[in-house]
Amino acid sequence: MSNARPRPSDRRRVIRALAQALALAAALAFASGYFGDIVPFFDTLAHFRAHLAALLLLAGLVLLVIRPVTAGLAAIILGAFGFFSVYPAMLPAASLASAPGGTARYTLLQMNLRWSATDRAAAIRLIGKLSPDVVTLQEARKEWRPLLQSLSARYPYRFDCTGPRDYFDVVILSRRPFASDDPGDCDRPGTFASRTIDFNGQALTIATQHLTWPWPGRQWRQLVRLQDRLRRLRRLGTPVLIAGDFNAAPWSAALRTYAAVSGTNIVPNVGPTWLFRPLTGWLAPYAGLPIDNILASPGVDILDVARQPATDSDHLPLLVTFGVDRALPAIVEPQRSIVERRAQSD
Repeated sequence: MSNARPRPSDRRRVIRALAQALALAAALAFASGYFGDIVPFFDTLAHFRAHLAALLLLAGLVLLVIRPVTAGLAAIILGAFGFFSVYPAMLPAASLASAPGGTARYTLLQMNLRWSATDRAAAIRLIGKLSPDVVTLQEARKEWRPLLQSLSARYPYRFDCTGPRDYFDVVILSRRPFASDDPGDCDRPGTFASRTIDFNGQALTIATQHLTWPWPGRQWRQLVRLQDRLRRLRRLGTPVLIAGDFNAAPWSAALRTYAAVSGTNIVPNVGPTWLFRPLTGWLAPYAGLPIDNILASPGVDILDVARQPATDSDHLPLLVTFGVDRALPAIVEPQRSIVERRAQSD
C-alpha cells in the first residue's frame, strides 16, 4: 500500500478548481438575479445578491493568489459591483433625513411577531418600552390576541385582518384616531391591512403587508392579486406609509413592482432584518436578509429607521421616525376609539 501524500501542486490544482467553480456558480446566480422580473426563480436568487457578492470576492482573492489572475480580477470586479449595488439597503444610516422646522415627529414600530413564538411577552415589553404612535404587526395569530388586548388602554384604535393560515394575520394598533370616512381595507388571506389615521389633523394612510415566500413560494401570484388593492390605496388621496414583512429584498423585482404599483418609494438604509433562529439576535444585523421594509409615498418624510433588539421572532423589529407634510389633506372627523365606544355603550 502506498503512503504517498498529495503533492502541493495537486492540492493547488484542487483549490484552483474549487475556487473557479465557486466563482462561476456565484457569477451565474448573481447575473441571473437581474432578470427576476422575467423568471421568478431568478428573483429568488436576487435576494442573495449581497451574499453572492461576498462569495465572488472570496473566490477572486483565492484565484489572485494561486492564479489565474485574470479570473480572480474578474470575480473581484463583479463582487465589488454587487456590493456597490446593494450597500444602500445593507448598511443602515445613522439618520435618513432632517425634518423641516416645526414638523411634528411620529413613530411606527414594525414587527413580525412569529406565530409560533413561545416568549410572547418580549414583544409586548418592547412595544411598552418604545411606546410608538402606531404598531404594524404580522403573524398575529389568535394566541397573540389576549396580549394585544392588554394594550387596548394605550392603543385604543385597532384594526385586525385575519385569514385561514397560521403564519398570516396582520394588525394595526394606533394611539391616534382612525378616520371615520375610511373603513379600512383587509384582504381575505389576512396579509394586507390599511387604515387612514389622524396625525394631529393630517390624514395619513398606514398599511401593513405580509408577502409570502419567493419562488417556489407564491409571492408573484400574491403580487398579481394585490394589484387592484394597491391601486385603490394609491387613489385614496392621502399619503401612504407601508411597513411589513415583504420576504423580499429592496433590490428585488418583487419589491420594486410592489412600490411602483402602490406609488411609494422603498426606504433605503434599513439593513438586514432576518436570519433563522437562533442566529437572529446576534448575526442577522450583519449577515441576514433585508426583507422587512418600509415604503413611503411623497408627503411622508422618513427621518430614521432603527432596528431594535430581537424578541422571540426570527425578524428584527423596526422603529420608524417620520413626519407628515402639513399641506396634506386634513381629517374631517376622527373615529371614536374602542374605549370611547365601550363607554358609550355602558
